[in-house]
Amino acid sequence: GAGMKVILDTDPGIDDALAFILLKAMPEISLQAITVTHGNTTVEKCTTNALKLVELLGMRDVPVAMGATEPLVKTLSVAEETHGDTGLGHAVLPNPTTTIVESNAANLIIDIVNANPGEITILCIGPVTNLALALLKDPTLRKKIKNVVSMAGTIHYPGNATPSSEYNVFCDPESFDILLRSGIDLTIVPLDVTYQCLFTKAHIERLAGAREDVCNFIDRSTAFYMEFHAEYQGIQGCAINDPLAAAILVKPDLVKMRDYYVDIELHGEFTTAKISADHFNASGKAPNAKVAMEVDVDAFMDFFIERVKTL
Repeated sequence: GAGMKVILDTDPGIDDALAFILLKAMPEISLQAITVTHGNTTVEKCTTNALKLVELLGMRDVPVAMGATEPLVKTLSVAEETHGDTGLGHAVLPNPTTTIVESNAANLIIDIVNANPGEITILCIGPVTNLALALLKDPTLRKKIKNVVSMAGTIHYPGNATPSSEYNVFCDPESFDILLRSGIDLTIVPLDVTYQCLFTKAHIERLAGAREDVCNFIDRSTAFYMEFHAEYQGIQGCAINDPLAAAILVKPDLVKMRDYYVDIELHGEFTTAKISADHFNASGKAPNAKVAMEVDVDAFMDFFIERVKTL
């Protein structure tokens, strides 16, 4: 169909689920596929969650592919203390009847990009293992992907996986390194902006009148996430990281971007999986990423709530 052609690469996950909901409420976007990775929980549970969300939102026509079961190099990490045993907090959705496509995620990415050269935006809201595997298998993809928008990393803000690293990059730093070196047009949405976007009970109240099943899902899933943020991080509300990355696809003015040369530490004693942005061009290297460094929080929250109410 018409509109921006997007592949969603995801590890659902509570904030991933909110990104699914927002994408459904963005008719400007033509979702070509959903590719699932390990991350917030195992790839098997994440895939079940993706299918549950596809059914909740009436997106059964979008192919869902299961991808990488583990990172390229390091051992698997999951975050069930953050997202619950299923990955969706306290929310309970019916078991899905939809099935995944036969192709694995990396192959589906390769096929879709090759069929639509120069037209595909890949929205990565989990570890980027699937994309790295696709780039390793078909090196010509680098020239054919229109752009990648990745919720990843932290520049100045504290890490949420280690003191210096953000969870998606921490899960598979080697894959993120491949993306940084790929030459693909890359936009990074780091914790510096996403952790300013705290979703609270007041926002849930503003969703009154929206679709009851969607509201109920948002309420039950984020309740768990809020408990985690309060207990582990002393934060009231929950950071809705992934929907911000989705929102800027159609509303780029929600954030202010900086062009940076971004690198990643793979072997540090304290800083493994930390990304760094060359703010003052100390390296002399040309920028390889646009990084969202400021966000209009109220405008984003208004956008999210307004769009969810259209469902």
